[in-house]
Amino acid sequence: MKKKFLLIITMVLLASAVAMPSLASDPGGQGAGQNSDSSSSAAGGKKVSLLPDSLPSDHDQVYSPFVDFKAKYNDWLDMVHRSHEEEQPHWMTPIVTITPTLQQEIRTDFSFNHAKGLDTNTYVSKGTEIMPTENTEFIFGNPNWVTKDLGGGKQVSGWGDWYTLGKYRLVSSPSSAGDYIVTFMLSASFATGSPQISAGHNVVTPMLSFGKGIKTSIGEFDYQGTVSSAIPDAGISKFGTPITWSSAFQYGNPFNIGGYKIPLWPELETTWVSYPNGSNRGQQQLYLTPGLIAGRFKLTEHTYFVLGAGYQFAVTSDRAYDHQWQVTMRIPYF
Repeated sequence: MKKKFLLIITMVLLASAVAMPSLASDPGGQGAGQNSDSSSSAAGGKKVSLLPDSLPSDHDQVYSPFVDFKAKYNDWLDMVHRSHEEEQPHWMTPIVTITPTLQQEIRTDFSFNHAKGLDTNTYVSKGTEIMPTENTEFIFGNPNWVTKDLGGGKQVSGWGDWYTLGKYRLVSSPSSAGDYIVTFMLSASFATGSPQISAGHNVVTPMLSFGKGIKTSIGEFDYQGTVSSAIPDAGISKFGTPITWSSAFQYGNPFNIGGYKIPLWPELETTWVSYPNGSNRGQQQLYLTPGLIAGRFKLTEHTYFVLGAGYQFAVTSDRAYDHQWQVTMRIPYF
């Protein structure tokens, strides 16, 4: 009996759904009957329908984030270009030091590191840098591939940890005016790498980055610096919270080579690492990196190419490694 009752109710609902369009299209006809009159009186003489006045046609515009996508994309790219070119200095991103300027580019770095009894090669580090708003940048790092030669024919390889970094530009002035910048940054790395390659713990690193340039008749000199402290989520008694001060001293000027003006940026970078705690407590490490960066070479209206290389070596007895070669390739897009 219950099943028959449900079947009857279902048939009545289906019949009502089929009849509804005809009632809406002929509200004054016989199909409307007494209900139409009662609806009119309830609404003060105005007919009330449960259906919309008109159904959307193929020509009606429905909201979509992809509507006018090209215009929105061009507006965003104009913002990036204005922020990059008109609101901050035109310095080159150093090889080692994290620059205080906001950048938008795809970057891949390689390093070939030598320490006593250990050679470490790192491939395809860095990642994609995006400027979503006028004063912000996000770096979506990609896990690098690392090989370690332990000597005696022993070698281990695997993926490094994944990391990300965010920047917020506090104050800045273009090279044509004050030629300075101050930026707050925060990075995080996650222990997602392979065994014997991963750091084994997550690390959060707040940073303050700054710079000042001086334009002269023979080119532009600039200083870029970043101070940071790495804070692991565990094992501070072992790993500590090292404080790092990285600096880059650059000179930028197009050099006339073979009748062509080549934009070159010779530089000298310093990396000072201090361990106030942890198993390396009291250590003071200092590394120097002379390098040369060429670019930006224009490829299209908005894309460029940058190539650079540097040689980093330790100058203190306290050291994590002896020396390493570093190569950087970038495709800026702004």
